[in-house]
Amino acid sequence: MKEAEEGKISNHILMSGTDTGRGIFQQIGKGSALAGAGAVAVAAVIVILAVVSYQEKKKIEALEAEVESQKKEIEKLTEENTDLVSLREELTDKVMILSDTINQKVEEEEAEEQEKAQAHMPVGFPMSSSASLEEAGGDTPMVKLNGGAGTSIIASADGTVVSITTDSTYIHCIKVDHGNGYHSIYRNDGEAMVKEGDAVVRGAILYVIGEENTELGYQITYNEKYIDPMELINVDG
Repeated sequence: MKEAEEGKISNHILMSGTDTGRGIFQQIGKGSALAGAGAVAVAAVIVILAVVSYQEKKKIEALEAEVESQKKEIEKLTEENTDLVSLREELTDKVMILSDTINQKVEEEEAEEQEKAQAHMPVGFPMSSSASLEEAGGDTPMVKLNGGAGTSIIASADGTVVSITTDSTYIHCIKVDHGNGYHSIYRNDGEAMVKEGDAVVRGAILYVIGEENTELGYQITYNEKYIDPMELINVDG
């Protein structure tokens, strides 16, 4: 009877111990599962962070590459701008030099034109040396000059001999066109030293005065109208 009771007690303890162990094992199993799930979660987070970090790194590298490209472009544009500034300064200098050259050329041409215009104005004294001078009467203005033998009758300005004709008072009449509306007329008994069509300059010899042709009848027309030669003639020669 006593042994039977002891056996029941032992069985009870054994059964009780077996249930408890199963609970512990179940708890241990549940803990391992949670730990595995946590590890997976941690690994997933690490992978995500790694991917994000990689993507951010790529973005940063792309931005750095873009910044570097922009820096190079800025340097290139800066160099081009420097070259353009230098070119502009060089062109400005050339324009100034060209402008000065043109201005100088214009001034020279203007001076030449003025000199040419002045050379064609019949203001010169029509004798190569001093001579007596008097105004001649008549329908048209004229001055008479008397020079000594060896004196030359000369053109009073540059021009072209347009005619050599006979004259009712003098043997020859030389007419010079000065190309500006003015004509000078030289009347003398001597032999003409020029011919029609000759280009003459101021001081060119038209007649040489001898014993028989000391007098010159001198006239000027402007736009085919006679004017007083004394309005233009330079008595000082």
